[in-house]
Amino acid sequence: MKRLSPTPTVCRRGFSLIEMLVVVSIVVMLLALATPALTRTLQASRLAAAGEAMLGSIAEAQQTAFATNTPVDMRFFSFMEDVDQAPMYHSYQLFKITQSTQGSGGSATVKEAVVPVGNLIRLPEGVIIPTDNQLTGIFSTSGGSGGGSTGLPDTKENSQVGYAGVTGATYNAIRFLPDGTCRTVGATVNGLATVSFQPSLQQNFFTMTFGSGPAVTLATLPKNFFTIQIDPYTGKARSYKPGF
Repeated sequence: MKRLSPTPTVCRRGFSLIEMLVVVSIVVMLLALATPALTRTLQASRLAAAGEAMLGSIAEAQQTAFATNTPVDMRFFSFMEDVDQAPMYHSYQLFKITQSTQGSGGSATVKEAVVPVGNLIRLPEGVIIPTDNQLTGIFSTSGGSGGGSTGLPDTKENSQVGYAGVTGATYNAIRFLPDGTCRTVGATVNGLATVSFQPSLQQNFFTMTFGSGPAVTLATLPKNFFTIQIDPYTGKARSYKPGF
């Protein structure tokens, strides 16, 4: 009877601890190098999407004003998301402007009322519209010489909070008229909002960017931003995005 020889044992060498640490270190270094670029790409994508949505809302406001022969306001709501954060514009909404006559004879007064068009639109997380007049000149009453825009109180009838859904929020607004022109909305006097026409195209703009904490100014503006300019004579908007 032939005796079988035992099967030779194959010795397989595994990874040493040092080799594993070297591989892990290389992976960590690659992730560290790639993460900032990936983060900037994702931020640019979110900012571009928010800007395109804003352009769509502006076109909707213009078309609604023309189709219904009714002025349409686009309100930009400013508030603080955190205690240590400066007030910035975080949301916006369209409103049709209606007028009603109250009283009769010599005591009759005309008052404006707002009718919401669609829902409140929140800007994506991290995307804001600064209140600095040099970045948002369309709300400036001082020629865009810096500083912040003075907002109007956001109030809603029979409600403790305004249309922004945030206590203490303020807003600035632009009004699209049926004739195609665009005006800046001021305070309400005798039941009617005051509107002003800014003929300077260079002043009719606002900027969207990323920001949190301190107020964003022209000196601290990130490289990626989305500026929208509105022609006061035609109400048409165009964008400028140098960081993309």
